[in-house]
Amino acid sequence: MWRHFILLLLVTCTVNSGRAQTSSAPDPSRIYLSFCASCHGTNGDGLGKAARFLFPKPRAFLSSPLQYATAENRIASPDNIRKTILEGVPNSAMTGWSTLTNAQIDTLVNDVLQFRHYGAQKRYLDLLVTGGEFNQRTGLESLTQLQARELSSYIQKETEPNYEWQPPIIPAFSPSAERGKALYRSQNCHKCHGEDYRGSYGIDLSGEYGFPAFASDLIEEPFKYGGQKTDIMRIIRLGIYGSKMPASTTLTSEELLDLAEFITLINSPGQPKLTNAERYQRAIGNLPKRR
Repeated sequence: MWRHFILLLLVTCTVNSGRAQTSSAPDPSRIYLSFCASCHGTNGDGLGKAARFLFPKPRAFLSSPLQYATAENRIASPDNIRKTILEGVPNSAMTGWSTLTNAQIDTLVNDVLQFRHYGAQKRYLDLLVTGGEFNQRTGLESLTQLQARELSSYIQKETEPNYEWQPPIIPAFSPSAERGKALYRSQNCHKCHGEDYRGSYGIDLSGEYGFPAFASDLIEEPFKYGGQKTDIMRIIRLGIYGSKMPASTTLTSEELLDLAEFITLINSPGQPKLTNAERYQRAIGNLPKRR
């Protein structure tokens, strides 16, 4: 009996946060069902009734990374999720919900976290089932102590942000847009964002779910995950988890500052919002560039 209790304790608690884990699918709040389920799905799988009409597709909380994350390990924190809900995501169908109360936002954040935890648990258990090491019918009590520890560790790795990424500060250094422009070329940024900095027209990129993907127009588009210089540095350094934007870990702090200086200089958001159909047509190269 004590063995079963210890195993359940291991798989039902996260190491750092203490948020409860459940072996059954989460039961989302009424607020989530009212405001989020039509796109993200009742079960958080990204397959809501409206999903087929949207581009890019809604986030699948069970399986896809949350792209806005400010931690070094690129795992979204509750504050990151809250900000996304409140402000939305430019160049997507994700609208901001600033009209909701703080309590409603907190409820939605908890719903997303529960989906994230359950999705991580499900991925690990599915691997055990595939390998013949776990029988779903017997439930979590049949896990060995090693499997229970590994499950707890995996859930933590997939859902717990570590420390916040901090931008470099070099007091005596003056960033140079000219050096940043040279870095844009030498770091091969142009291969996706274009020689003219206007995005990946005609470039064969694919994103999540196998749909076409479009590298941002660095001149006219507002950036999805922050347009301040520190946001740009973070995106360059860490990349965007779950997208084709890679992490640039080999840049020195000075180079990072120079490249962010250049991107900040050329970015002047003003492009009209695109419809879902226009975003798709642009991603496959059928929509002319705006100038």
